[in-house]
Formats: sequence, C-alpha cells, structure tokens
Amino acid sequence: MWGRKAMTSNTVLESVKTGESQEMIFAGDGVRLSGQIDYPVTPSRSQLFPLVFVLHHAGCEARDGYQAFADVGLEAGYAVFRWDKRGTGRSGAGGRGSTTQDAVNAYEVALEQPHVDRRRVVILAQDAGTGLLGSSFGLFARVQHPAGVILATNTLNAGEVLAIESRLLVVMGQHDWNPWQQYGKAICDAHNAAYPHGAAYYVAPYADRMLIDPRTNRLHFGVQNTIHDWLQSL
Repeated sequence: MWGRKAMTSNTVLESVKTGESQEMIFAGDGVRLSGQIDYPVTPSRSQLFPLVFVLHHAGCEARDGYQAFADVGLEAGYAVFRWDKRGTGRSGAGGRGSTTQDAVNAYEVALEQPHVDRRRVVILAQDAGTGLLGSSFGLFARVQHPAGVILATNTLNAGEVLAIESRLLVVMGQHDWNPWQQYGKAICDAHNAAYPHGAAYYVAPYADRMLIDPRTNRLHFGVQNTIHDWLQSL
C-alpha cells in the first residue's frame, strides 16, 4: 500500500528553485498515481507560492494535456499541480476504487508540498471535472477551502453551482454545446445572488467546447488572458 504523502527526491526541501518541476508518486484509492508540481520563474519573497490545482475532465488525456493551463498559472506567479489519472500517463490502472477519492488524495498531496501557501489555492476544473467538484466540494473544502474556483467548460447548472462556496470564474467557448447564457451567465447570477464571494464569466469567441480557438488550434488567447488576470486579482 502506498503511503498518503508524496515521495519526492528530497523528503524535506530546504528551498525551491524558481522554474523547478518536481515529479512525485502518491496513493490514490487503491491505485498508484503519478504527478508533478511546477513552480513559477518569478521568485516569491516568502518562498511560499499560491497554487493552481488542476481537476481533469473525463477524457483519457494525461497531465501533459493541461500544459496550456499550467503555463497560464505559472505566468501569473502560481505553482501548478497536475497528475495522471488512473489508467493514463505514468499512473497505475485499477477497476476498483473511487476516482473522486483519487482527486481528493491528489489535492491533499498538492497542499502538503512545503512551498505551497495552502491559504491561496485555486481549483481549476474542466468539463466533467466541474461536475465532480460540484458534487464533492465538501470533500475538497475539508482538506482546504479554496480561495477561488475556475470552471473551464462548465457543466453545472444554477442550482448545482451553489455547492461551490468560493470566488468563482466561469470560462466557456462560444461554440460549446451547453449554451453560455445558461452555463455561464445564469450560474454566475445565481452564485452572486447567494454569496458575496464574487462570480464572473467569460465567453471565448470562436472557441469550441474545450476552449480551443480553431484559428490557432490552441487554448484561446482570451481564455489565457482572462484566467491570468483573475488569478492575479486574488
């Protein structure tokens, strides 16, 4: 059985180099998982960095598929934690166990890293990851209540989003099959009516469901700027 804490090359890190990336192995729910934390090039005066924790969608994409989001977080001065879901990348596979618990374990491991400021963590969830976060927000909040949540390609409706008691950013593509008026504007209106945290949304022109701009075949430039500026505003 793998221990709960991540195993890195150094059990306790005296310091972290800016721009450094650290690989780690940790326990999911009965499965061995592999992940990494990346640190920004910009140094932190306190040697503690705010964190973007990536909550994957339901596809078979490994952590490398989130490089564009990681780059945005790093440019905003955040450390970024990604991992390979069970059955992808360098993680093990298993038919038993909960993928939700896998994600909560990964969140715990991310927050245990010695140069992470756990009071300034942002969860970035994409597509099916938004549904997982909405149904299990309490599990994550018991580990550490996030300072903010980004729903990239949201699937939560105006009732379900109220489970997320945090500052909120919703990012949608213009050509998502879920209408942005309902899954962007309406859920932010509902969230703002219920909570004082602040909820905002952005609709990326031309972008598809996964926020890719077909003109460049990359993460939409407006999505990158919106997330970057929102992270820096926290």
